[in-house]
Amino acid sequence: MKEIMDDGNSRFAVMLTRIVIIGDGQVESAFRTFGFASILNDRYNGEADILLRKFPGYTSEWISLIASSTARNLSGNCPDFVVLVLGQDDCLRREEDKRPLISPDQFGKNVVKIINKITNEIDVKPEHVIIVSPVPIHQRRFDSNKSFAGLSADSQMLDIYTQKAKEAAKRVAGRFVNTTSLFSRNMDGYIDRDGYKLTPEGHTALAEKLKEMIEIAPPPYPAYNEVGSDFQAELDSVAKRQSLKQPPNISAYTYVSTVDEYSAFFKKTYRGQV
Repeated sequence: MKEIMDDGNSRFAVMLTRIVIIGDGQVESAFRTFGFASILNDRYNGEADILLRKFPGYTSEWISLIASSTARNLSGNCPDFVVLVLGQDDCLRREEDKRPLISPDQFGKNVVKIINKITNEIDVKPEHVIIVSPVPIHQRRFDSNKSFAGLSADSQMLDIYTQKAKEAAKRVAGRFVNTTSLFSRNMDGYIDRDGYKLTPEGHTALAEKLKEMIEIAPPPYPAYNEVGSDFQAELDSVAKRQSLKQPPNISAYTYVSTVDEYSAFFKKTYRGQV
């Protein structure tokens, strides 16, 4: 259920539950066949819309600078849940990447800043903001991975970032997924050979955890066997509840071209009616 402002009046439109995932390099494969977003999409089977905004290589500081515009661009698809997956690009650097690491304290502040900017732009409940901690590293596999030559990383460092993410979630009254706890029971199975990316099994475990935390609304469209004999009137009523336009305008807008619709909109704007 979404509140829509139309011609100055507040009304409600019934929509599918919308989930947006925002993250750094950890979400780069989220919508691949084995990715956790694809798995969520499969589990919901058309009963929820899942959007992904990925920023591989972006630190939490960088994402905080674009958080407002990212959220503003979602306003037409206003999400019911926001999942933030941050931290890995704050504390891991490839050899050729000379940017300084983001300290754990600054990371925590950046997460709070990102959430505040997002919630200032879109109407989402604090408890519907889910912060996912940085994925833990598989120490033995990571140490043998030559992609990060020259960088010292260990599980204790990741634990500090995880704690800061948890504190940020508590501060904004959001929810928290501790991936270290989630994956520790089977690191060999959940963390890939490079030591820091998730395996398909790891993506599945994360998807199932998120599914536990996300409650979707009933589908707005009735099943075919729930529609009565007066199906035209019933489905017309459903269409109006789904529309962002006022019910009386549905028929009129059905028969006008896009140019005519924009022309009508600008005339209304000029007259101060919008």
